[in-house]
Amino acid sequence: MSSERSPDRRGQPAWLSRRLVREDDLTEGEHRAIRELLVSSFPENATAFSATSYLGARPEYRLWLEDTQGEILAHLDFERRLVGVGADEVLVAGIGEVAVRPDLRGRGLGRALMQELRRVLAVDTPAQFGLLYCLEEVAGFYARTGWHRVYQPTRSADPHSGEVYEEIETTFVLPGTEPLERWPGVGTIDLRGEGW
Repeated sequence: MSSERSPDRRGQPAWLSRRLVREDDLTEGEHRAIRELLVSSFPENATAFSATSYLGARPEYRLWLEDTQGEILAHLDFERRLVGVGADEVLVAGIGEVAVRPDLRGRGLGRALMQELRRVLAVDTPAQFGLLYCLEEVAGFYARTGWHRVYQPTRSADPHSGEVYEEIETTFVLPGTEPLERWPGVGTIDLRGEGW
């Protein structure tokens, strides 16, 4: 599947549709629109997002909500990867660049985007779990939208030096094809590469 539009079926406004697009299939116009959304959503990273539409590991897919004119209102990206969790291997979708247009925050678009993500990870692009790292100040949003916080260290590679380091971060998992009870709750999460 390279790109898919689907109208709302779960209470989203009728003018809202979702798009799931492979990274390799994005047009330059879509990259530009995503960069513009990310610059307005994360002004502290405006310089970086003016040049690229993601930070860290390269995404595999983009998921966004758009209006009838095709304007991107809420966006995230993800890469599926087999990671180590303690002694187990888990297929996760590492989530990055979660953004809602600043003037539309508080209207349920973030929640609708997370509902779509859960369906996508269970059906369209299967992964056992979503995996997300965030700032502490937005942890409440993720907890309210179906994510579950885990308290495990993460090992990842620095995107600039390649050096591998381990740290405790604000970490959440989202059930995809597996229930939460199947998440290995003990041991280090080894991303086996860059984070998202």
